Amino acid sequence: MSAPTLREVTRQAARERISAVAIELFAERGYDATTVEEIAAAAGISERTFFRYFATKDEAFFSRASADTQTLIDHVLARPLGEAPWVALQSAVDRTLQELDLTESNNVSQTHRAIIARSPDLLAHQFTRLADSLDAISEALWERWAAAAGSAAEDPHARILIRTLASSMLSALNEVMSLAEDRTPEARRELVRETLDALRPGRADLGGVSA
Repeated sequence: MSAPTLREVTRQAARERISAVAIELFAERGYDATTVEEIAAAAGISERTFFRYFATKDEAFFSRASADTQTLIDHVLARPLGEAPWVALQSAVDRTLQELDLTESNNVSQTHRAIIARSPDLLAHQFTRLADSLDAISEALWERWAAAAGSAAEDPHARILIRTLASSMLSALNEVMSLAEDRTPEARRELVRETLDALRPGRADLGGVSA
């Protein structure tokens, strides 16, 4: 992967600043009561400039979370073809958590949850985002499993099982990061590892205990 250009870095920095301003306003006034005009004014830009970076205000709200999720998806995609799905998931999650600034991410996550709790629209968008992430991760895992499975790729249960494993991982990650807010980043990573170990599938070809 080539290094980002100066223009891309500058654009990303601008997106992050606008997103941070938007989240601050959402936390103070509520998502539904905050307009794009108010976000643009607080960020010192025009509405037209805002829409150069974000199509909607919910896109600005989810900008950081989307970047973190994409990091996880990228690490899943980087796993070797033929690797057992659960092994790939554990490795990708661990690598992602090590790379993220967990202290900052945790603070942002707490604020996000508080804002979402007050907005049915954002809650609906959150479910859509999770579904899209699940699609991307489960398909990447399926491709990796099928590459080594050969004729076993015709297994009618495998695709469903792999998607369920990905869903379990996302749910476990969300629960641990939510319920262990008071722990250090290292302690949360260890709890994530322990949780995923406890959820390990029974089938060896999917990354089970006898793999």
